[in-house]
Amino acid sequence: MANNELDVADKRIKVLFTFGGMPHYLTALLKNIQRKGIDVLVALPDKGKGRSIGAGVYIPDEEFEFKVFHLTECSGWYRKPMLKGLKKLIVQERPDILVFIWPYILQLVFDPFLYRTLRKLNVSILLREIPFQVPPKGSIAEYFRHNPYMTENGTYLKNPGIFFLLWQYVLSVIRSIYYKRVAGVLHYAEGKGNIPISYGVPPDRIWPTLNSPDTVVLTEAYEALKTAENNARNGRKIIHVGRLVPWKKTDLLIRAVSLLIKEIPDISLVIVGDGPQREELENLAKELGVENNVQFAGAVYKPLELGKYLMDADIYVLAGMGGLSINEAMAFGKPVICSVCDGTEKDLVTDSVNGYFFRPNDVYDLANKMRQLILDPERIRSMGEESRKIIREKVNIDTVSDRFVEAFRKVNAIRNTKK
Repeated sequence: MANNELDVADKRIKVLFTFGGMPHYLTALLKNIQRKGIDVLVALPDKGKGRSIGAGVYIPDEEFEFKVFHLTECSGWYRKPMLKGLKKLIVQERPDILVFIWPYILQLVFDPFLYRTLRKLNVSILLREIPFQVPPKGSIAEYFRHNPYMTENGTYLKNPGIFFLLWQYVLSVIRSIYYKRVAGVLHYAEGKGNIPISYGVPPDRIWPTLNSPDTVVLTEAYEALKTAENNARNGRKIIHVGRLVPWKKTDLLIRAVSLLIKEIPDISLVIVGDGPQREELENLAKELGVENNVQFAGAVYKPLELGKYLMDADIYVLAGMGGLSINEAMAFGKPVICSVCDGTEKDLVTDSVNGYFFRPNDVYDLANKMRQLILDPERIRSMGEESRKIIREKVNIDTVSDRFVEAFRKVNAIRNTKK
């Protein structure tokens, strides 16, 4: 092997990520990626939280083990957020790989100077995304006829008009451009690569990375708490963890409790989380007469504190759009009831094995699935054990970071052949 080939093999791959903020789970993931031989750099909005971060997302103030650069987030002429100074940062740091997220990926389309610089410096571009509510290329109208679009306030747009479809067509044209310019896609979920494939991305350039919180810390909390586990649980305590925003559908869960309360009067629901919808949800519990059965615990982020709530509960329920709370609940041995939403839940929950899926937005089906588990404590136990096994063996911070590292090494190998 020639000396220059040895240098390439020994060189650490430098990867620059773009993010709208740094929730704690991202920090843990990037730490693990860096510890596995990747030089991690992160470009963030200068205020620490950009417009792409949802309401109520917790952004801790912490020190990082990797380089972080704060850039000004502003609106491009196309009215979407962009990171000003990104091109200058790339010239300064010379990353091997640049990882874009939405909406910053639009800079690849609308800033020709940035794209020219990336090509000149032989920087490979990856898109990290979950194509939720994204139609396959060429099937826009048909897709939205069968998949109602969920708006930001949590309601479904069941009959999209002509202007909505025209806008989706414009987005499709834009996607066609940036999909052609990326070296590959870091996909949130398994088996959901049909969208980028429809835009021409080869299947071998799509890497399902999945997602995970810091399962090492969660496991330590579980081990510390399991000796003090409440053996008096009766299978009737439900827990929900997540922001109190419309798309989490926490109201649906409260309504399901109200349907079950006559049959199971000692059913209880603990809602861990906070957000703009809290007062509305508290009022709903009162209106339905279940305020004594529903506890609002507020936001809890520390693993031990969160673990205490999870250990004391029997069943985890997510009535709306997903999040890492499913992973967290499974790490503490909880069976999960959820609906099919963005696809990530299918990598975690197997129906009738470690939980149940209910029909989206169907309060009666949700209540029925809850009833089935509540009335079968042995199934709660066995499903909880399966949840722990899935986190231990399949989806955890180690396996997920391995997926990222593998993708980066493959992309970098392709990049080096172009030099």
